[in-house]
Amino acid sequence: MQSLEHKVIVYDDACPMCQAYTAGFIKAGWLKERRGFANVSPELLAKIDFDRARHEIPLLDTKTGEVTYGLSALFLIIGERMPIFKPLFRSRWFRPLLYPLYQIITYNRRIIAGSGTPKTGCDCAPDVNLFYRWLYISLAVMGGAALSFPIWEQGRMAGNTFIISHLAILLAVVFVPKRLDFAGHWATVFLGTSFVLRVMPGGEWLAAGLALGLGGWMWWRRWDKVW
Repeated sequence: MQSLEHKVIVYDDACPMCQAYTAGFIKAGWLKERRGFANVSPELLAKIDFDRARHEIPLLDTKTGEVTYGLSALFLIIGERMPIFKPLFRSRWFRPLLYPLYQIITYNRRIIAGSGTPKTGCDCAPDVNLFYRWLYISLAVMGGAALSFPIWEQGRMAGNTFIISHLAILLAVVFVPKRLDFAGHWATVFLGTSFVLRVMPGGEWLAAGLALGLGGWMWWRRWDKVW
C-alpha cells in the first residue's frame, strides 16, 4: 500500500455512483484521500487533463505529479490491494474486454444515476457520445424486456399494467426538449423497475406496485433533467 500513500482520486461528486465507490476506497483504507470536482482546488485542477478527466477518472500522485486515468487508475488501486489480480490487469485481452463497459458507464453515468449539474464549483459532466448513449439505451431496453417479458407474456393484468405504463411515459419523448436524455432516463427506469418486477417475492400485484412505485420515485428525481 506504500505506493498509494500520496495518491488522491478526483471524482464526479454530482454522480452518486462515483461518490459511492470512491468513498468505499477510502473506508476500506485503499486510498487516503479523494477530492470532488465541484470543490477541487485550482492548483490541483491544473495538474490534470480536465477534458480527459471528465471521461476517465484521474488518480494524482501529489508527490511526483504523475496522473493515471480511467481503468489504469482503478487497476492500480485494486491491484495494489489485491496483488492476485495484477497479472489479469496486465493481460492484453482483459483491458480491451472491459474498456467498452467502462466507456458505457462513464459517458452515461449521470443518465444512469439520474444526477444533474452541481449548483456550485466545477462541473465535470461527460460529453454526449452518441455511440455509447445509444448502445447503453439498447442494452438497457433489451435487459428490461428480457426481465419483464415472461411476466407480460402470461397476459396477467399486473404485467400488462406495468408495460402500458412505461409505454405511456415513453410518449412524452415527443414533448420534451432533451429527447436523447429522456430516452436514456426512460431506458434506465425501465431496466430498474423490470428487475424489481422480476425478483420481488409475493403476489404479482405487489411486485408490479413496488416496481411502479420505484419508477415514480426515479422519475421524480429525473424529470427536471429532460427539460
